[in-house]
Amino acid sequence: MSHSTKAKAKGISASSFFDLKAELSKQEEQFTKNKAAGKSSTLVGGVKRPDKKPTVWARPNKGVNARAERDIELEAISKPTLESARAALERKAKIYDKLRKGKSGGLNDKQYDALLVDFDSKPIPEFYESDSDDVDESLEVPKGPQDKEDDPIVEYEDEFGRMRTAHKSEVPRHLLPRSDEEADEDEDIIIRNPVNHFPVYEPSAERIAEIAKAHAEENNPLNMHYDASQEVRAKGAGFYQFSGDEETRQAQMEELKAARGETERTRHETGAVDLRPGEMEGMQPGEAAGSSSKSRAMEKRKREVEERRKMLEAKRRKTTKSNEGTSVATSSAAVERSASPRPALQLPSSPSDNPFVALEAQSMSPPKTDKGKAKAIASVNPADAFLAQLENDFLNSKVKKTR
Repeated sequence: MSHSTKAKAKGISASSFFDLKAELSKQEEQFTKNKAAGKSSTLVGGVKRPDKKPTVWARPNKGVNARAERDIELEAISKPTLESARAALERKAKIYDKLRKGKSGGLNDKQYDALLVDFDSKPIPEFYESDSDDVDESLEVPKGPQDKEDDPIVEYEDEFGRMRTAHKSEVPRHLLPRSDEEADEDEDIIIRNPVNHFPVYEPSAERIAEIAKAHAEENNPLNMHYDASQEVRAKGAGFYQFSGDEETRQAQMEELKAARGETERTRHETGAVDLRPGEMEGMQPGEAAGSSSKSRAMEKRKREVEERRKMLEAKRRKTTKSNEGTSVATSSAAVERSASPRPALQLPSSPSDNPFVALEAQSMSPPKTDKGKAKAIASVNPADAFLAQLENDFLNSKVKKTR
């Protein structure tokens, strides 16, 4: 019996062999992929061998699975369910149908202006039902009591002037009553009845009289000065309260000016140094205790030296003037003597002409009167006069050099 006959006898067809071959190739491909990924699917004794340790490149990052699970949970929470989406679409479809028929659809003016479709200019298709009175009202599904808040019943006036009552969504848009509570967005930019003047506040006559009285000279005298009793605070050490009387006030100010002048004179006489703006009075932080007394002693010594120098200068000027007067008188006398004819020199011929004898006789003779003194002074030796003039010239030249 041939191989094919045996296969047919066992009920195995050629398609079964092709299916087996496809399954084997599929298993081989799966085995190759698992081997490349480091997985082991070989069974030993009916027990699956443990997988090899995954490589670094095949290992996922830490926390990836946890983050993926959280994302799935959040998507499931935030994603609307099929039922809620279907209900929202049905509600929007009903509103759209009403808007196409020219009704309000339960929308207010702002919501209708925000629509992207102009339902007024868009024609109604032919397959829409008409709004005539022969419409079968049984086809419409009545609304429950829960819809009364969203679609209240309103009263409106139709095109024939009749007052009718219907749900707000059923009323045409041009017949909807306009509510005064809704503010117009363009109210601020619309100019209605512009005016060219603005009201100005004008106080009354009584108010003007009160203001004039408050600013009158009787209530605000010109001689009003600062009054320290009006302020409850500690005054400074140099504070002085002047009197309210004008005469007493002037006397106090004059007394203060006199005291100030006396203080300035005393400081000037004692040589007190006035501090310049920004300087500190007293011992400085980095200054020693004895440096202040030392500087004061130096200042006092300088003042004494300056006074001594001025006194000597004045005395020297006085002495120079007296010497100049004496030299002028001596020089004039010398000139007179030189102008007079000198007597001829005579030698002593006798003992009586000896100068020593004459000097001895003069000393032994009694004193003479004033006339005799004048004659003796007049008869001065020319040599003595020359020496005196030379001394005066020397002194004068020395004084000029010192100047």
